[in-house]
Amino acid sequence: MAGLRHSLAARVTALFMLIVALAAAGLGTYLYVSFVAEIERRDDVALLGKLRQIQLLLGRPGAAGLLDTQPGLFRDTMSGQENSLVRFLAPDGTVLADINAGSERYPVPAAAGTSPDRAAIADWTGSRGDPGRVVAGTARVGDRTVTVVVARLYAERSAMFARYRGRIAGAAALSALAVALCAALILRRGLRPLRVVAAHAALVRPGTLARRLDAAGAPSELLPLVDALNAMLARLQEGYARLSGFSTDLAHEFRTPIANLLGQSQVMLAQPRTVAEYENLVASNIEELERLARMIESMLFLARAQQDEVLPERRPLQAADELAKVAGFFEGMAEERGLRLACTGAGVVHADPALLRRALANLVSNAVRHADEGSTIVLSAHAADDAVELGVENTGAPIAPEYLPHLFERFYRADSARGDAGGSAGLGLSITGAIMALHGGSAGVVAEGTKVRFTLSFPAASHPAHP
Repeated sequence: MAGLRHSLAARVTALFMLIVALAAAGLGTYLYVSFVAEIERRDDVALLGKLRQIQLLLGRPGAAGLLDTQPGLFRDTMSGQENSLVRFLAPDGTVLADINAGSERYPVPAAAGTSPDRAAIADWTGSRGDPGRVVAGTARVGDRTVTVVVARLYAERSAMFARYRGRIAGAAALSALAVALCAALILRRGLRPLRVVAAHAALVRPGTLARRLDAAGAPSELLPLVDALNAMLARLQEGYARLSGFSTDLAHEFRTPIANLLGQSQVMLAQPRTVAEYENLVASNIEELERLARMIESMLFLARAQQDEVLPERRPLQAADELAKVAGFFEGMAEERGLRLACTGAGVVHADPALLRRALANLVSNAVRHADEGSTIVLSAHAADDAVELGVENTGAPIAPEYLPHLFERFYRADSARGDAGGSAGLGLSITGAIMALHGGSAGVVAEGTKVRFTLSFPAASHPAHP
């Protein structure tokens, strides 16, 4: 029962059944009321016609004697009207004649003259509970005026109405059942595309993410769902591929320092060494361990950033001051390679100070590693109406256009012409991209020949971002 209660087809079928039952019942009620009103009207017209017929009969010569001596003659005028009752009353209320074989007691309404209408007809109920109608009118009999009362019971009419109501109820029930059956069949056929979608979803595995739902035969109402599922599968495929690549890259990045640690330690322990050699080994191992620690810290930051666990505390910061601070930090490293750091531009950046400096530091560190000796690294700021852009530009080995879209991916490194990457884990630019995503901004890169420019675009104060 719980399955039926939660079944879309069952609920829609029940709804259709209810709608049809209500519609059929409403239509049947309307027809029944109209039918009853018409039958009652026709019976009232017949009752008034019978009264008129008796009035005409009483107006003939000799009718007074007939009324006194042969009242049964008036029964004959009621042929086919066995349930009709007739009473003649003198002006003083004396009953002159009463045609009432069943001894029914019925009220005598006030006489409505010689030409009563339907408004003069009154209701009454027979001894067996059958409904009846009665009307009274006047007629001239010789030199006197008598009151003629005509009444009738409608036992057969009540039975006919009851049968009619039963037929209407039966027709409504049968219509509802027929519609329920048709609706169930139509829904089963109409929901077949959903079953196909469900069957396809059940087959989704890491190795089947490349398969897509066929939208050619789907109804137009399901096309948005099919398109959304195909887009979801595409994102899953892309995410799974990136996860697989990330796992491979991670294993490769961890394997190198671990292999160095094991190899150096095994060689050192192969034979007795001096204290200085052991100290050199420990120092080398510390360097590798520090590299691993930095890599793990960077990966944890990226994981937290993707889960929105890193919430930037935005403050208005002078871009020129932030560029100068980062340039001062890398000044000694730049001098070792004969590089110069220049800062230009101004503007106000709404960002987390620590995260902004980390992003800039990653770009400047990358520029210092890859810039040509003796060149100048330019740190710039440019304010526009809807954004503030910070840039780090250097001159060095060119980057092929096909590498540019991947520079902010984890563990990605461009071609070897970019210099020695041994000191880098390939996570700095991806961290920069994550920081910009937290601020609602974007990180980009443009390469023109030997000039490479990395940019950080922050939303302006009038366009605040929500992480």
